[in-house]
Amino acid sequence: MTPLISVVMPLFNAAGTLPLAFASLQAQTCEDWECVIVDDGSRDDPERIIQAVSDSRIRYHRLDRNRGRGYARQHALNLSQGKYLTFLDADDWIYPDKFQGQVELLEAEPDLAIVSTGMAISNTSDQLVGIRNASDDELVFRSSMKTPGMPPLAFAPSMMVAELAKKTGFDTSFPIAEDADFLLRALLGRRYAILPTSLYVYREQGSTTLHKVSSALNYCCRMFQKQFKQYPVDSAIEMAKARGKQIIYHSAASLGLWDYMIARRSRIPNAADYRQFQTAWGAISTIASGYALTV
Repeated sequence: MTPLISVVMPLFNAAGTLPLAFASLQAQTCEDWECVIVDDGSRDDPERIIQAVSDSRIRYHRLDRNRGRGYARQHALNLSQGKYLTFLDADDWIYPDKFQGQVELLEAEPDLAIVSTGMAISNTSDQLVGIRNASDDELVFRSSMKTPGMPPLAFAPSMMVAELAKKTGFDTSFPIAEDADFLLRALLGRRYAILPTSLYVYREQGSTTLHKVSSALNYCCRMFQKQFKQYPVDSAIEMAKARGKQIIYHSAASLGLWDYMIARRSRIPNAADYRQFQTAWGAISTIASGYALTV
């Protein structure tokens, strides 16, 4: 039967974190999902993790070689069958009620292009260290994107109607920042919403390097170049902003302020954030510990 939700998961050398990602899927209160994994040339044998989890909703496809995230995401998108499409990177995990809240809002307000959520930022020890894109109240934020700019919501937690996702598509020539480019094209001229709570856990520590950030900003300039013909002034301004950010990040790194620059993108978690994180962690880590394979 056609699943309600397709989860797109590109995979590259992330076998060590896959159990938590899978456990967070199996913990979802909305159980009608499929996870489409595209292995982008991993060398750490992720198939052994998938076999240990043994869930028929997980579909594994391996590419002949490493082709980059844009290609891997598009390949998974082509294979997806669900009504709604969402994302989960292999080194992240999600709270148990994430799918339910997003589906309910998308079905209640079908004119929304995307429903995203806040993100909990964790370190490599799976400790909560920051909160991003989450509000301090209980109101859903709704708006529209009328001109090009950096996407006003986080890509990783986003959910959308699969028809729009397939119409938008990923630029397979983008090995990085393919997510921002996808969001920009999906959101232009359309309404979106952000749920106020953090329902996606992003492992940022150690993965956000100066080279990665600078490369992403280069591709963001390419992203705006694609919009230049229709939005010349806005696109030029956004490209100038991206170059300015590169200068700031390189200067901060040279002064030993790199960790500070990354940390300032998130706010300090409050007591409610910690409680929510620990509750979700307890449920998901219990499921992961029950797998036959320990990594």
